[in-house]
Amino acid sequence: MSAAVQHIAPLGRYPAYCRAGDFIHVSGMSARQADGSVAGVRHLPQGGVVFDAAHQTRIVIAKVEAALAQAGARLSDCVAVTAYLTDMADFPAYNAIYGEYFDGRAARTTVGVHQLPHPHMVVELTVVAYKPQAAGEGA
Repeated sequence: MSAAVQHIAPLGRYPAYCRAGDFIHVSGMSARQADGSVAGVRHLPQGGVVFDAAHQTRIVIAKVEAALAQAGARLSDCVAVTAYLTDMADFPAYNAIYGEYFDGRAARTTVGVHQLPHPHMVVELTVVAYKPQAAGEGA
């Protein structure tokens, strides 16, 4: 993993991932940090806020990678990725970082959404990975 990832409890009652047979479904990951702040946000002295979609994408992918590692899988095991962007103008920045981590084998859908759970979140990803269980492992 290229970005430092701390364990962050979800805001709701759901797991970071869930295994269904040989498939691992990773819950939506954002750039929210352990202290509740969101990475990739810069507060301007005059009161505005600037969002760095590339930085948020890097953090989000690192968190997805960490969840997959807990399940015994890797990014290369992903078969489907769904990305949510609050501003499709961020697509080029998001797409450039995405391409550094994913080799194009996973099906991908990118959706523009009105908002995410926190107003500073501009990128969220969820993935499905295929990783056959070792013989004798439970679901």
